[in-house]
Amino acid sequence: MRFSTIIFLLLLICLSGAQVIDTPDGKVEFIGLRRWTPEKIIDTLAVIAPGVSIDRCAALLKEAGFPEASLFKYSWKNGKMYSVITIVEPEYARFVKYKTFTDSISEELTQWKDLVDIYRENPFEMQLALNFWQKDLNDLKASKFTEGLSSDRIRLIQSKIASYDAQKDKELAIWILNNDPLWINRAVAAIVLINFPQNNLVWWSLMDALRDADARVSSVAISALNYFSQFNPKQVNWSPLSATLYYLLNGTNLFAFPTVLRVLTKTNFSDSLLVPLISQTEGYLIFAYLKANNKKERQLAHDFLVSITGKDFGYDGQKWWEYLKGKSSLNN
Repeated sequence: MRFSTIIFLLLLICLSGAQVIDTPDGKVEFIGLRRWTPEKIIDTLAVIAPGVSIDRCAALLKEAGFPEASLFKYSWKNGKMYSVITIVEPEYARFVKYKTFTDSISEELTQWKDLVDIYRENPFEMQLALNFWQKDLNDLKASKFTEGLSSDRIRLIQSKIASYDAQKDKELAIWILNNDPLWINRAVAAIVLINFPQNNLVWWSLMDALRDADARVSSVAISALNYFSQFNPKQVNWSPLSATLYYLLNGTNLFAFPTVLRVLTKTNFSDSLLVPLISQTEGYLIFAYLKANNKKERQLAHDFLVSITGKDFGYDGQKWWEYLKGKSSLNN
């Protein structure tokens, strides 16, 4: 799909407060827009990158001046794609804050050299090993992207990861994930931590790693946390991680935002903790998800709000915000 084509063919429609365009290849939904419109965005992208596919839209939006953007694609039964683009507009740039590390020299880990080697040789296989952790590997054949892969190879990688389950591995991985300047060491540390879903410090370290400036590290942390929330949900005290959640809930790493909502939903996150974290933006990202046309984003926000409050105001963001502000004032 070409931006120049979209400009002439798009049809803007409004559904449930969301902004959706029809394109020859399917619908594209924009979440998080306030001052901008889809037409203005498409016109801007056509100028800075004429003829470039919308598949690169997230990176191009950052080039266009948006501090943060993400793009998720979903298949429709008719063979077309439904794409969801979430954007942080420039007025919220101060809420996008990634973790950076010093440029000091660091050597690759020797303790987990086999994992480092596997990751360097084929990061896609390593990512699959995490995504299918404790899942039926026969499902690998269900996707056209993975049907040619060997389930035995993924099992081998998983067994190597599982072998690093000692206390010393956990302690080293936590330290490396928070301190090591070499990205591959941090990525492998996050991989090792998938062995320790019962430890709060591990949950905190992985959540903090969602703000890692290197997407290769944060993507591993996303996989581990998704596994934790699906197969090992537990009560987690998130108070010590307020500073990290402040940035994640307000726009840092939008590719991780669904995981953040999913994890907090499954770990008894406190509504009294939420309001101070989102008061400066009035929770605009959460409520933008709540108004989404696409069911997945809309349901994530709704389930999150219901879980932390025990209430259900449906998809009315104003009622939710009034309730949250009122409850917060009672606790002060």
